[in-house]
Parts: sequence; structure tokens; C-alpha cells
Amino acid sequence: MTEPTSAEAEQHRNEVRMGVVLSDPDLTDAVIGGGAFGGSFSPAVALNMYDRNHTEAIEDAKRLVEIEEVCPRSWLVRLPIVNCAVFETDEGLVVVDTGMAPGGPAVLQAIRTVSSAPIHTIIYTHAHVDHCMGTWALMEDNPEVIAHADAPRRYDRYVRLRGSVSRYMTQPLHSFPADQSDWVAPTMTFRDTLSITVGGERFDIVHHRGETDDQLYVHVPGREALASADYYQGFLPNAGNGKRVQRYVEDWALALREMAALAPRFLLPAHGESIVGDPEAIAEAFTAHADALDFIAEETLAGLNARRRQDEVADSIQLPPALADHPTLNEQYVSPADISRMVMKQYCGWWDDIPSHWSPARFDQQAAAICDLAGGVDAVVDRARELAESDPKMACHLVDWAWFADKSNPSTARAVIDIYTKRVANERPNTQEALMYVDHLTDVQLALDARGDI
Repeated sequence: MTEPTSAEAEQHRNEVRMGVVLSDPDLTDAVIGGGAFGGSFSPAVALNMYDRNHTEAIEDAKRLVEIEEVCPRSWLVRLPIVNCAVFETDEGLVVVDTGMAPGGPAVLQAIRTVSSAPIHTIIYTHAHVDHCMGTWALMEDNPEVIAHADAPRRYDRYVRLRGSVSRYMTQPLHSFPADQSDWVAPTMTFRDTLSITVGGERFDIVHHRGETDDQLYVHVPGREALASADYYQGFLPNAGNGKRVQRYVEDWALALREMAALAPRFLLPAHGESIVGDPEAIAEAFTAHADALDFIAEETLAGLNARRRQDEVADSIQLPPALADHPTLNEQYVSPADISRMVMKQYCGWWDDIPSHWSPARFDQQAAAICDLAGGVDAVVDRARELAESDPKMACHLVDWAWFADKSNPSTARAVIDIYTKRVANERPNTQEALMYVDHLTDVQLALDARGDI
């Protein structure tokens, strides 16, 4: 039998992963509901964000793209997952963000339905894939490309950690950046603030760390319009993603308060719906998000200063009712506890306050010892199934010990699938948590497939 190539194995894994997502309606809802980030959703686009040659993803983006005029000569281009902002001036177009790689042609297609003006300037709000990789399709007019000075270094992280980051982002390794030539690098960078004039209009570009260390927003004072990047997302912000590098919760809140003080009348967010002609609603939403982030940060630091264990601190974080019930702060992609952990990551070392975790035994070795003490893997699996309804968190701990102690046991693999699927149905986890479960279940299903167990 011919061994599959790494590309074929990766394709097979993605197919199994999508099968896992679609196998249960609750899991599908958790992944797609939050994973769309307030926009439409395309599996082809989501799984091929770096691939400018993926035909299905390009065609999906073109089919799903929408463009809406938010204020005169100012449009929000809505792709699957992400938005771009376009401002027409007498000298040409200023485009804020360009989408993921297969979205670039869709952005250009949408632009050309409303304007034939040349693209004068492109601004990256940050060097995340869904904000800067579509530029390759927009370069016919040789525009200036502006970004924060740290954007190239952030992109270089993709290159240096391509195996790790592509795994956590569920992206094919073959399409992942291999060097700086795989994106359109900025032609102009800045540090704190930059004001440019295009067609007689001023664009103020302001940096504050937030989702990334190179994030910025774009204010167009003559139009009372604001492209808010990922500072505002229409739900509890993606400020606690356990698979991503450091995010800056307090700086994020500062940026939100600063944007609120600008009193924009027209909001063009990078995710979700625009807000048109309502400065009070915009300012109120920004302020609510800032209050939530500041509350989580302050409560986290207070817990650390009280010398509480880190897991106790995160578990204790609960937004006050006025924020927890706010219509733009629903828990969709991450939780307050996740954001608290990100705060702790910024301020603390890697140790989690558990003495044995300083120099621990490998997890699979711990799992084997625990299962042996419990009377074997089957006994642990049986107890996990008993707890699946009443205590799903503990059930998942138990079945993970069984799985990592002995991955060759098909009954354990089936228990992992059953118990985690039941947990999703009972707890309705946020999208990032659900995606982590999907990765786990994919590994388990692949092990079953390899053994020929159905």
C-alpha cells in the first residue's frame, strides 16, 4: 500500500474534522455561529485562509461577498468572517484591510460594483491573515500599503512557527507563509499615530495594542466615520483565545474609550454589522466593551494580589449583570474566564500555582498512573460515562485520562466522542472552546479510522 503524502494526510484530516463538526447540530451551531464572527460562513474560506489559489474558496468568497454604503462614498465590504472598509476620495480609494487570501478577488469584485477609481492606499489594521492576505488581488494600481511598524515582525512569526500556528489555526501547511514574499508587505510604517491626506481628506491612523501588538484604527474626521478594526466585534471580544499569542486587554479597553470620545456617526467594524448615523449607540457600545474588559482585568489582578491560585481567579470572574446582559457582549467566541487567563498570561510566569506542575511528569504518564490506581482504563471510562450528565467537566477530565493512558482502546475512543458531544449539547460552549473539542474529537476519530473501527 502506498503511504499518503503529508498533503493527502492533511486533506484527510480536514475532511474528518469537517465531518466531526457536521455530525452534531449543537457542535455545528457552536462552531459556525461564533466562527462566522458576525458575517457569513464558508468552510472552504475558513480552512484555506492563506491560499490565493484555492478555487472553491475564491468562488465562495465571490458568491457571498456583499457591499453596503455606510455613508457617502464610504462602503463596508462584507466577506465570510471579516469586513473591509473602502473610502472613495477625489484622488482614489483608501482601502482598510483586504480580507484573507482567497477573499482578495471578492473584495476587488465588490469595489468595482461601486467605483472605478484607482486604489490609492491600503491600510492594514493588523497583520492577522483575515485582514492583510487579500492584498495580492488589489495591486494593479500600485497603491501605498500602510501598517504599524510591528506588522512585519508579527507576520514573521507565521513563518518561524508555521508548523505550530497552522495547526492551531487549522490551515494547510503547504499554503502557510514560508517567507516575507508570501504577503504584500507594507511600504510605509509608523509607531504611534500617522495622519495622511488623500484627495484632500485626512485619515488619522492610531495604534493601540489590543488583539495584536500592531493593531490600529482609522478615523476619517471629515466623514465622522471610523474603521474600528478588531477592537469592537459586536460580542464579548476575542481577547482570551487560548491558541493565540498574547493579547492586551487593558490597552484594548483604552482604545475603545479613545474611539468613543471621537463620537463617530458611522462605524465600519472589521467584523459584524455597521452602525449608521447613531453616535450615541456607537459610544455606548464602545464604552460597554471597555467596561467589560477593564472589569475582567481589575478582578483578575485583585485575585492575584489576594494570592489566590490562578485557576480559582479565572473561575471566579463573572461580569456584573448590566454587562453580562448587554446585547453586544454576548459570550460567543470566548468567555470572561478566558480573558482573565490572557491577563494572567501577560502578568505572570508559566507556572499555574500547582506545586507538582513546576516539573511535572508527562501527561500520558500521569494518566496511566491514575487509571492504574482506579482499577484500569475501563473503570475510569465507566465512571466518566456515569458523570457525563451531572458533571460534564469532571467526566471530560476522566475520559481524557483514559484516552491518554491508552489510545489503542476503541471503547475509550468512543467514550471520548460521546462524552464531549454530550458536553457541547448540555453546556453550549463558546466557539473557541468548541473548536478545541473538535480538534480533540478529530484526533480520536482518526485513531478509530486507522484501526478500522467505525
